[in-house]
Amino acid sequence: MEKVTREQTLDALQNGWATYVDRFHALPTEAQTEFLAKQGYARFADLLGHVTAWWQEGEMVINGILKDPEYRWASYEVDAFNAQAIRRFSDLDEQDVINSFELARLSFTALVSDLPEETFKNRKITGWLYADVVEHLQDHDIP
Repeated sequence: MEKVTREQTLDALQNGWATYVDRFHALPTEAQTEFLAKQGYARFADLLGHVTAWWQEGEMVINGILKDPEYRWASYEVDAFNAQAIRRFSDLDEQDVINSFELARLSFTALVSDLPEETFKNRKITGWLYADVVEHLQDHDIP
């Protein structure tokens, strides 16, 4: 698992992810369609729902580790998790999913801001932060 700092995580949440929706909407319609196709999503809301679900899962896991260092999270079948995330948000319109995305981003930002400094020595936690926030932004970043 990758090691990540509080600063790297907050930078991704407060700069990369905070501007994500606006950067997507600034793309011409054709570029939006191409981007979503390359990402494998039919709707922008599906992509945001996917990210939101992983942040919520990551926050739950990190809180579990903080309460119990021996905490074990579920084994994930990533494709099934992603499909479930899309289904979970499928009945919502884009603005409602954007609102959920933003609430999850703010919640995750608060969690990271409040983590004790020694937490960033815990590879389980930094692995989740790296995967959920930093690497995930790299995977889905808007050109």
